[in-house]
Amino acid sequence: MTTKVGKRIRIGLPFFIIFLSLGIIEIRLYHLQILEHKKFVALARKEQVKIIKISSERGSILDRNGQELTVNVPSYSLYVRPRSISDEGRTARELSSHLNLDESRLLRQLRSDRIFLWIKRKLPLAKKEEIDSLHFDGIGWIKESDRFYPQGNLCSHLLGFVGVDNQGLAGVEYYYDEELKGEGGQFLLKADALGNEIPLTKRVLKPLIPGHNLMLTVDSIIQSIVEQELGLALKKHQAESVEALFMDPQTGEILALANKPDYNPGSYNEYSARFRRNGVIQDLYEPGSTFKVVTVSALLDNSLMTIEDKIYCQGSLRVANHVFEDWHAFNREMNLAEIIQHSSDIGMIRASQKLSREKLFSHITLLGFGGKMGIDLPSEGRGIVRSPSRWSLTDQPCISIGHGIAVTPLQMVCALCSLINGGRLFRPYVTKCILSHQGEVIKEIKPRLIRRTVSVETSEKIRYFMQGVVEGGTGERAKLNRYFVGGKTGTAQIPSLNGKGYLPDKYIASFMGFAPVGSPRIAGIVVVKRPTGAYYASEVAAPLFGRIMKRVLPYMNVPPDKGDLLVMKETSSS
Repeated sequence: MTTKVGKRIRIGLPFFIIFLSLGIIEIRLYHLQILEHKKFVALARKEQVKIIKISSERGSILDRNGQELTVNVPSYSLYVRPRSISDEGRTARELSSHLNLDESRLLRQLRSDRIFLWIKRKLPLAKKEEIDSLHFDGIGWIKESDRFYPQGNLCSHLLGFVGVDNQGLAGVEYYYDEELKGEGGQFLLKADALGNEIPLTKRVLKPLIPGHNLMLTVDSIIQSIVEQELGLALKKHQAESVEALFMDPQTGEILALANKPDYNPGSYNEYSARFRRNGVIQDLYEPGSTFKVVTVSALLDNSLMTIEDKIYCQGSLRVANHVFEDWHAFNREMNLAEIIQHSSDIGMIRASQKLSREKLFSHITLLGFGGKMGIDLPSEGRGIVRSPSRWSLTDQPCISIGHGIAVTPLQMVCALCSLINGGRLFRPYVTKCILSHQGEVIKEIKPRLIRRTVSVETSEKIRYFMQGVVEGGTGERAKLNRYFVGGKTGTAQIPSLNGKGYLPDKYIASFMGFAPVGSPRIAGIVVVKRPTGAYYASEVAAPLFGRIMKRVLPYMNVPPDKGDLLVMKETSSS
């Protein structure tokens, strides 16, 4: 009996084991094919299918006359299929040599089991042909477009630059990135089990849609003139930097914006952040005597002084524990026009005592100081204007002559335009219109009035005062033979980083002005930071401004002045 049972077990056991194994296999197959089907299908597709994203052709940027400031050129991006490479060592060695890559790092990448790997993006055709001549296996190319700046460094701080995927990173390129970038595309790449690309399987999943074009308000000729003169001034005065901004005072359109030193947007990563910084709209500084026209406009618009009222301008003046001294001992009476013309600190401080703290502060903020002007560029600075409740006894005298307050060159020009155009403060802007890829206007950007600031009568007096600065005052070196120019000099010390006092022998020389005086067509500012040697604005900034205007006004077809100087008489409205 025992023998029969044992015999049955010996016969049945193999069948039992076979059926049990088949059952386990069935259960496993059910688990793989039914329960985890989606998971493994996804893994298989991940190994065999790769969706590649590429950026679209970026819209072009043009100046106001249609001159191209940016273009797109064909480029070729190199990729590899690591599992298809037969000799990783040779491939890594040759590619690293021709593309200036780290060989050991590239070798590690080539030995991975990935289906697709970028090696180098945006290569020129010549480099593609060079690589193709080496006859590597497992490599491929994708045609893209690369951003090119045909004018080199021109307009660099205005235009900005883009990254490897054509994304805007600075300037107009960043601010209008949504309009410029278009819609990127996708294509599908399939590989077999060995990692080889399956022929005829590469296909487009999503087509590229090109971006819109931008037409700027900037005139590339005016911009070129400004940059040439700034470059010469930077070298002549061995300054830390030179900045300039020019605007249409009747609209707020920016005609030129420049900083020196500058950079080439096409190779921006080769320059330090200091070279790429747009100081015209970002950097704060104490404006010095250029700010006196703001104080004078507050006095006139609040009817606290007339153009004929006189102030005695002695050599020094004590306020609280501080003694203010004039740059020249005038020791005589001067009216407001003469105070501005000869830039008397004492005269301006004594005149400003007629203003309350609140009225001066209100007028300063009315002109846009202490807030953003809303320019269509990134990283605009706000400036620093403290509340009058925090002013000490010496703050109002200091602020009246442009110290104890921080501004940007952009704010100064916007305020100047408002003071000379009849009292209209416009939003500054650099883009005139947005165009389709075919050149049709999609959106036109028009002048936008922020608010009224001063009366027409006050505006006319300010133009008269500033004309006197150039005709017979501190700004004489900005004077032109064929045009009447108005302006104001400003020489200011640089505050120390610890907030206590000023740096010794470190100055900022600036000149802001406009022309023609009778009907202003262009207004602007030049700022020379830390010049070596001569540092007075009358010696450094005024001549620079004059040289620019001498070239720009004829280019703009502004007719030469034929009449006499602007003559101003007091009226009852003052």
